[in-house]
Amino acid sequence: MSHQQDNIIKHDKRLLWFGGVVAVVTIVLLMWFFSAPSVEQIIHPEPPQNQTLSTDKTPSASHQNLNSPTNAITTSDGKVLFRLAGSNTIGEKLAPNLVEHFIKSQGGYNLAWAKNPATLSQILKFQVRQSHYQIIIESHGSTTGFNALQQHDAEIVMSSRRIKKQELLDLFNPHGNLSKVGNEHIIALDGLAIIVNQNNNINSLSIEQVAKIFSGQITNWHQVGGANQNIEVYARDTHSGTRDTFDHLVLDKYAAELAANAIQLESSSELSQKVARNEAAVGFIGINYISHNKALAIYENQHTNALYPTLFTISSEDYALTRRLYLYTPTSSPTIVKDFAAFAISDAGQNIVENTGLVSQNISLEETYAVTGAPANYNKYAGKAQRLSVTLRFDYTEENLDNKGKRDLLRLLNYFERHPNKRVVLMGFSDNQGEATTKLNNSLKQAKIVAQALSSRGISVVDSLGFGSILPIASNDSIQGQERNRRVEVWVY
Repeated sequence: MSHQQDNIIKHDKRLLWFGGVVAVVTIVLLMWFFSAPSVEQIIHPEPPQNQTLSTDKTPSASHQNLNSPTNAITTSDGKVLFRLAGSNTIGEKLAPNLVEHFIKSQGGYNLAWAKNPATLSQILKFQVRQSHYQIIIESHGSTTGFNALQQHDAEIVMSSRRIKKQELLDLFNPHGNLSKVGNEHIIALDGLAIIVNQNNNINSLSIEQVAKIFSGQITNWHQVGGANQNIEVYARDTHSGTRDTFDHLVLDKYAAELAANAIQLESSSELSQKVARNEAAVGFIGINYISHNKALAIYENQHTNALYPTLFTISSEDYALTRRLYLYTPTSSPTIVKDFAAFAISDAGQNIVENTGLVSQNISLEETYAVTGAPANYNKYAGKAQRLSVTLRFDYTEENLDNKGKRDLLRLLNYFERHPNKRVVLMGFSDNQGEATTKLNNSLKQAKIVAQALSSRGISVVDSLGFGSILPIASNDSIQGQERNRRVEVWVY
């Protein structure tokens, strides 16, 4: 073999070796390219298994990527993934906790909060792979959340009251019917606590007394059995869902208005601190802001018991000033927004609700006792059964469960899957409208509707009872009180 031929062979071998290396590298790169998740997949992952409790039948929104108009806002710190606006009760503590845990569950890292207490705004900055993102929370009151959605300044509304009819109409185009179960997400329960300084000797008040105190008709604590001391009233401002709920549950019942000298505050925390430092003060607040104050037991009238705002009385919605806390998302929301709402109502989200100081919708048990004057069947079960914290209510009619009830059915299903040996008893109650027979029939009818709903999900109900209008938990003098009295309690033994 000539020297020239030997060089050619060596050159060909080097070419073959180099070509092989290039081929291997190319194959590896192609495999990585097609198998690695894109930013789109990271930001819009498939919903986690068993995380959402939604029973919504509304078709899902079409898949949207980060270049869609909803996510088109970009700042020097990264692209804004979504924005929440509205209730300070939700936005101050609960929403940031939910957002942070949700982003971590989606693979986000390098999380950092930028908070401005003066403007009640918070921004979470984080990364997904090498991309930078933000989530913005603005907490100026429930009404501002609906306004922000209408002005395209938010993708999610935080509200400590249910959406109003006019807001539904104003937002219907292009956001859809926000009262539907797929758009209205009840994320927590809260009790509107009437708080006084710990040194105040008052322990309970009727709703009428509360209305007279906050409207300025009662001005001294001695008028309700307390010390001879002028009352100083603290209230949330008019943008607050807490204020709106207070007006609705207390003042409106007696055609009263907040006293002109009441001190109105935007921040729940600030209100709580002021009451804690003033022995003459009174205020209303969400239960997670009671802090160093004393919450009073509240009763509606002489036919109802005074109840303190406890985890069980709020969870069952027996406490007179119980309210629901909401997230509202449009039907056309991008997948990431829907995923976040589903996370908020999941078991994981509800655990965060508990840790934040609000009342979750996770099911708990309460010991029960016989009640003097109650029917024999009621006391039979009260002596041996326990009541679940879930109470099912109906939406406007006697036929359809409300949105919370629809999701609570699935919570009950999960509970009974974990406790398969529990026997279920349903107790229906009505308002005081109609003849005695009508009230009994209506209460039994609702219990049987729930029994059928549970049976269709494989849960056996051993007894369904209707008790009519006995044992009211609210005044029947208002539509809202009648709605609360029309209920189905779930008991187990």
